[in-house]
Amino acid sequence: MDLSRVPGSRLSLRARSALLAGVAALAACPHPPDREARTQDVVRSWVEAPDSGGWRMGALAHPVAVYADRSRSMRGFLDPKYPTRVDYRTVFDGLQARLGPRRVYGFGSSVRMEPNAGLDVLGNREFYGDRDTEMEEALDSIARDTLLAWSHVVIGDARRSDPDLAHRQFVRMRELALRWSRARGTFLVAVSRAPFRPVQGDPSGCHAASAGERGDSARQCPLYAFVFAAPGDGIRIAAELAGLFEHVWGYPLPTAPLDAITLRPGQAAPEPGVGYDAVWLSGPPSVPKLEADSPATRPFHANLVPTDTSAPAGRLLARLLADGAHLELFARPVTSDSTAPPWARQNGRDGPLRAGADGSGIDVFSPGGDDCVSVSEGEPCGTLYRIEARAPGAPPWLPRFEAREAADAERTFGLGRLFEPFLPLGATAPPLARTYLLVR
Repeated sequence: MDLSRVPGSRLSLRARSALLAGVAALAACPHPPDREARTQDVVRSWVEAPDSGGWRMGALAHPVAVYADRSRSMRGFLDPKYPTRVDYRTVFDGLQARLGPRRVYGFGSSVRMEPNAGLDVLGNREFYGDRDTEMEEALDSIARDTLLAWSHVVIGDARRSDPDLAHRQFVRMRELALRWSRARGTFLVAVSRAPFRPVQGDPSGCHAASAGERGDSARQCPLYAFVFAAPGDGIRIAAELAGLFEHVWGYPLPTAPLDAITLRPGQAAPEPGVGYDAVWLSGPPSVPKLEADSPATRPFHANLVPTDTSAPAGRLLARLLADGAHLELFARPVTSDSTAPPWARQNGRDGPLRAGADGSGIDVFSPGGDDCVSVSEGEPCGTLYRIEARAPGAPPWLPRFEAREAADAERTFGLGRLFEPFLPLGATAPPLARTYLLVR
């Protein structure tokens, strides 16, 4: 229709041409880019998924051999009244049922195979009659497995009557543990304070703290499992140990799958203007986002927790996180630049993201969108944080179990020698778990 010919129309030919040109320009102009989608694309390309093969919970790939300390001091863990409680019998029966050991050895005065050694044999106090604890011979037997074709579990109290022998056994054990880990095996230590009644006349085991203490009085004494796990079976065995012992430590431990860990907000509600989206980037893996309208005046707290603690892997991860894992924080600004900047290590004490006082959580002080102020509309923005939980080179429970002097009535003399070489190695080991958080 020619508007210039329509009666009453005052639209000139020039005005009509200008209007048509404007409509054409609007049609040619692209829609503003989607900031969230572009930011998600950048973040997705930066998320590093670890090899999760080491955390499989299937059948063991290698057979298991168990070495039981049959010295007289071990009788103290076998209460003759057979009370219903978590004790040495429960531990051994649990290992037998869950790991299905193909061979069982006893070590005391010597190392010898114990055919058909089930709970009926190892649960009998009369089995433990040797006067010596030649753990070094058991370690020498394990060392002959140069192909790491078996997983080896050593059960005992690790006490020796001579402090020099105590030092020697732990030095020998750490030498084998280092060699084992360098050959892609895993070294594990599990410990509990188990019910114990002092054995009269035994010089090495837990004993009465004073001459006036009755020999039949109940105590709590350390019971250990030292494990040399074959390649690929370390996490599977560690998961079973976590169900039988109070504490578990290991080296090296592979990084858990990204979907095995999550950030769980604390109980306090976020302050007004602060939004937390737990599945901002849908998985796998999912990445949460914390965004605020203005800089935070108080922190938003979240804990690093296993996604599923009902599964063996989740229970193990929860135990390892609780047993002294510490957090390391890294940051990377999100921009439209195709070249990703390097991850910058954070000190964890200041800045928008800080390590929480509880050791397993984070405190987030949102910058209130400052990252997005200086960029164009629709451009990706924010800061992506990488949060890593690292297992310690020596377990934090060590002071509770290591004796300060050879005459200690309960704790284990020389235990600290075992972890000495792992202190520096822990800093370079892969993280136990990793997760991410976008902050604006």
